Amino acid sequence: MNFTNMLALLQISDAENPTIFPFPFEMHLALAIISFLFFSYRFATQKKPFQLIFAVAPALSLLLWVSDNKTLFYGLGLVELALIVIAIITSIVCKPKKTEEAAPQNSSKEE
Repeated sequence: MNFTNMLALLQISDAENPTIFPFPFEMHLALAIISFLFFSYRFATQKKPFQLIFAVAPALSLLLWVSDNKTLFYGLGLVELALIVIAIITSIVCKPKKTEEAAPQNSSKEE
C-alpha cells in the first residue's frame, strides 16, 4: 500500500466519523498520561511551578471527549491558553536564584 492510498483511507475515515478532536481517544489518553508523568517527575525533581502547570494542562484537554459542545471546546481552549501564558510568566518570574559569586581563590605562591 503506498502513501497516497493511506492518505485516502485516513480522509475517508475522518469523513465518516467526524470528531471535534483530531486524534483517537486512545492516542490522546496515552499522550496525556505520558506528559503528566513526565512533567510531574520534572516538578518533583526541580520544583519549578511551570512544570506543574504543564502536567495539569494536557489532562484537562481530555475533557473534550465528554461532549461535542463547541462552547466547551472554545472554553477549554481559552483555559489552555491561559495556562500556557501563566506557565510562561512563572518560568520567567521564578528563575532560580543565582549562586553567590565564587569566593576569591587564594593563589598560593610556588617557590
